[in-house]
Amino acid sequence: MPSHRTPLLPPSEQTKRAINTLTLRFADSVLERRYRDSQLGFRFAAMKMVYAVAVLIWIIFTLLNSFTIRDPSVALFAVRIAAIVVNGVALAVTFFARPGRWIEPVIVVILALNLVSLTLVLMLMTPISLPYYSPLAIAIVQGVICFGIAVTSFVEGALFAFFVLCAFFIEVTARWPEPPLTMFFNTTWLSTVVCLVGIGAYLLDRTQRIAWLNQIDLAEAEVRIRALLHNVLPPTIAARKLGGEVVIADNYSEASLLFADVVGFTALSATMDSTQLVALLNELFARFDRVVARYGLEKIKTIGDCYMVASGIPEVHPDHLQKLMCAALEMLSEVGKVRTPGGRPLTVRIGMHTGPVTAGVIGESKFIFDVWGDTVNVASRMESSGVAGQIQVTEPVMMALTGLYAFEGPQLIEVKGKGPTHVWKLKPGHAAGSRKTLRPSPL
Repeated sequence: MPSHRTPLLPPSEQTKRAINTLTLRFADSVLERRYRDSQLGFRFAAMKMVYAVAVLIWIIFTLLNSFTIRDPSVALFAVRIAAIVVNGVALAVTFFARPGRWIEPVIVVILALNLVSLTLVLMLMTPISLPYYSPLAIAIVQGVICFGIAVTSFVEGALFAFFVLCAFFIEVTARWPEPPLTMFFNTTWLSTVVCLVGIGAYLLDRTQRIAWLNQIDLAEAEVRIRALLHNVLPPTIAARKLGGEVVIADNYSEASLLFADVVGFTALSATMDSTQLVALLNELFARFDRVVARYGLEKIKTIGDCYMVASGIPEVHPDHLQKLMCAALEMLSEVGKVRTPGGRPLTVRIGMHTGPVTAGVIGESKFIFDVWGDTVNVASRMESSGVAGQIQVTEPVMMALTGLYAFEGPQLIEVKGKGPTHVWKLKPGHAAGSRKTLRPSPL
């Protein structure tokens, strides 16, 4: 049982994708149904074209008979009119109906009616039509119809082809007898045409199935790539990157930055092995990640034990600073739930600042979304000069959040690159106002 196999797929998935050599059906019935559903649109379009051609051909031969040989068989004329009506109605339906699973049985029924109608033409015509309606010619047309009109699967075509061969045998033995040698050659010609067209239909059907599996693999790979890219870049930035934008750099007149750093991390790391250290940071930062996601903030990066978050970029939000403060308070709460292997609690310093920034993507192979500007530097200094377990902020942050939070200060400190700077610290237990007015974003 040959099959389409993707090396990266587990054996169970490869088994489901196996294609039966004879029936060309997938081993998994659900996958088979998905494939057939994916073909409905194509079969619907092909159906419309085939019915239009069928109506035209039946009309042409009906008119030819009426104006040339004029076969007197009333039944023959009735069959032709019925075929025109059936195909005409089927064509009309395609202009009003929508593609759906109803296409599959309708295709089979209409095709069967056309094959039966062609057989009845040979059965009901009189000898006057025999020189112009050769049983072999009509049977060859029927054989091509079974496989070559792009609306049937290989299995459906094979079943119809078997009917055509049986009908031809009856015609040339009972209705229009032929000499044995002529019948033998005609049957051979018909079988050759049917086999050749059938082989083409078989290869086309199998190729379409394999191509469909490849499309699924490509679509799933694209989803995984987008998911991985969204883990590195914000969704809107990732979309721009996938859209071919090379240089991405945007200026934001107002954004807020937060830095959080584990206190005493260097000394702490000396008491743990590498596995314990990474596990500890992973647990802490995973908690921070969930907080950041709840408030719709943007995690910029981690550098060692330092965690950097931005609010108001790349999506502008009027409450960016308030959202960041809510997240900072929850981060402090989450830190208290993390313990070292020895059972000691962790503590962090948090610093915040707000102002204009530039944000964009740097790098080609391992690119990242980063933020630059004096606002970033000042926010980092707020963290490094802060106090364990507290949130230290600048005057713009304090002014913007006054009324929602209470602050202690000012305190004058020396900030590298800025000189003497007034800073404030958030008073513990003064977050009630913000929590009433701002809710986390749903995950």
